[in-house]
Amino acid sequence: MRTYAVVAAIALSLALAACSKPTQDKAGEDLKAVGADAAAAAKDVANAPATKALGSDIKQGATEAAEKTKEATNKAADQIKEGAKSAGAKTDAALNKAKDDAQK
Repeated sequence: MRTYAVVAAIALSLALAACSKPTQDKAGEDLKAVGADAAAAAKDVANAPATKALGSDIKQGATEAAEKTKEATNKAADQIKEGAKSAGAKTDAALNKAKDDAQK
């Protein structure tokens, strides 16, 4: 919407350059009115209940995503710990077997 307003302002400015002074004044007033209307519309959108609800939904979604990430991180950490314990146990068993084989 902002881009549309800028394009309209540029087009109006170019048109004003070719118009008489009263026409330029009227067009300038119209442009100011359009700007005020656009600002009011943007304010209405920002204050709309749907916009506020969207903000709440985004916050809730971010909270839920953070919780899921925390759970996944904890699960991965637990799996890494178990894997390290298992690898350590297998390494100990292999060393013990090698030691026993060396003594025979």
